[in-house]
Amino acid sequence: MIQLEDLYKFIEGNFDLLLVTDHEERVLHANRFLCRETGLEEVALTGKTLEQILTPASLETFRTGIIQARDGFRQSVVYTLKDYSNQSIPLRARKIQTEGRDIYLFCGMHVDGLGTDSEEDKTERIRELFCIYSVAEWIEVSKTIHDFFVALPDYLSRGMSHPDQTVVYSIYQGKKYGEPLTGKKQLRSRLMINRQIVGEICIAYIDDSIELLPEEQRMLNEITRILNLAIERKELNESLALKEGEEAEFHKRLAELEKNIEQRTREAEEQRKKLETADAYMERINRDWDESKSRIQTVFAAFPGEVALIDRNRNVIMTNQENEEKEESGKKCYQAIFNRDTPCEDCRMARIVRDKVPITLTMTDEDRFLEVHALPIFTPEHEVDGIIEYYRDVTLEKTYEQQLQQADQLASLGQLVSGIGHEINNPNQFIRGNVKIVKQAIEDMLPIVDDHFKEHSDLKIARLPYDFFRKQILVLVDDMAHGSDRIKGIVEGLKRFARRDEGLLVDTVDINTIIEACSRLVHNQVHKRASLNLELETDVPSFIGNSQKIEQVIVNLIVNASHAMPDDEKGAIYVRTRGEDGFAVIEIEDTGKGMNEKTLKQIFDPFFTTKRAKGGTGLGLAISYRIIEEHKGTISVVSTPGEGTTFTIKIPESTN
Repeated sequence: MIQLEDLYKFIEGNFDLLLVTDHEERVLHANRFLCRETGLEEVALTGKTLEQILTPASLETFRTGIIQARDGFRQSVVYTLKDYSNQSIPLRARKIQTEGRDIYLFCGMHVDGLGTDSEEDKTERIRELFCIYSVAEWIEVSKTIHDFFVALPDYLSRGMSHPDQTVVYSIYQGKKYGEPLTGKKQLRSRLMINRQIVGEICIAYIDDSIELLPEEQRMLNEITRILNLAIERKELNESLALKEGEEAEFHKRLAELEKNIEQRTREAEEQRKKLETADAYMERINRDWDESKSRIQTVFAAFPGEVALIDRNRNVIMTNQENEEKEESGKKCYQAIFNRDTPCEDCRMARIVRDKVPITLTMTDEDRFLEVHALPIFTPEHEVDGIIEYYRDVTLEKTYEQQLQQADQLASLGQLVSGIGHEINNPNQFIRGNVKIVKQAIEDMLPIVDDHFKEHSDLKIARLPYDFFRKQILVLVDDMAHGSDRIKGIVEGLKRFARRDEGLLVDTVDINTIIEACSRLVHNQVHKRASLNLELETDVPSFIGNSQKIEQVIVNLIVNASHAMPDDEKGAIYVRTRGEDGFAVIEIEDTGKGMNEKTLKQIFDPFFTTKRAKGGTGLGLAISYRIIEEHKGTISVVSTPGEGTTFTIKIPESTN
């Protein structure tokens, strides 16, 4: 039969707290640790009934625990003395038969009590402590440490705020239990034996929207502290495999272990208090930082343009762009803001670090013009710690400025073209008239010269044999007449192109005539990069419109096609016309570089251009699109990168 003193000694070697009663609820024994928790002496409890010393609520838990223990189950109880109702300690109830009677043991481990005035907090703490004791008890009764870690998730999840969302992952002596939730927020605590790390326990919620609480981290830390001691004790029991004759050595080592446990418990308690102080300090710092960050973000959000806070290493700390701050934060400024792989050529950070003065400049970013204001942020030692950059998109202003310059140039060009056209037309009229007279004179003289050549076969004119001269002279005269007519056509086309247009759709437009005039206008600009081929059908219907505007569209499309040619080879441009179901159809096809899908979607947008660096304004195609719309027509485009582009214009026969 088990002796009570030996039983008490054995239990106190495994648990910090112990209360023993008989079946009449009378206290038989209370160990010094339990008494110390409430400031009482052991004699103050021994011999009294539970009803005399416990609060009604606490007494109810003990009576339920006794009934459950009597039926072979283990039940948690809450030990709360009447005179110390603000201090509650959770214990576990068990029944043992000794010396011919049943006695009830209520034992547990030492943790912080429940000294809080909030009933809600007290309930939460009891739940956490029951979880702690469940884990501590299971490690004691499990057959092996492996069995304990297999069942650990079921015990730990009971202490979490959302047990059904809890996932527990642990490692012990290199063996893994469960699967980690990669990328989830986790609570972690290390397992240590003899100051050596032997594993860790991780807890996470499946749902990322559920926040892990500081109280849950403290609970895990408390559980790990208990497990470190219990596992060491469990390992000792498993490794010794007690035999007869080794009991003395076991008790000796057990005493040393208990002494070490007590020492480590004191050290852990001191460390816990230090950590609580540090946690409180860090919490205050984090709160102050969050308030400062919130104020800075409010100021940033007030700026109409884009603002970025950049550290000395060019990392973006903060921006005012909604839904982008998390993505941009931590990236290099040239990556996050300008989508580049290398720093800007004229890096503001480098200049400000060197000169320590603000900078204002205008830069280009793809198709945008940006006005950039960069201000230094100084350390107390007046060293540059970072910069704040403010970006304002001035693309529209720059485009308007370019348009005004272009308008001035066009106005001047119109005046110049009119003057030059007049000066060219005057002498050209003499040439055209004289060429006709020269041709008639030659035709009249040739029969006379032919008769002379019959008698003088060695006759030469202009140092050429007469028979050769006779065949070529009229061809040369016709070429002169054709050249003079071409000069007239070019001058008239230039004057018409530069003439002020009223914008009325009142002309009867012959599209073939306009295309031929346009081909003469753009010949010098196009022929070096591409051949211009006209394939014009004769039955293309005419339509009512504005000849000058249609000419502007055709010229713009042909010039754009020539710019699309590769630099290292000469391409081809095909301009075709045909009639189709009452529409005049114009196709302008090139064998150039082609366009990708992204460019195709934007080519008719105002101010979109791929030639910004070469002076492009992004207005040519937008204006062309509007002109075709005015004529109740359509303009479409098909393009393949590396193969070429085809624009198709369809204008109805009559817009009335």
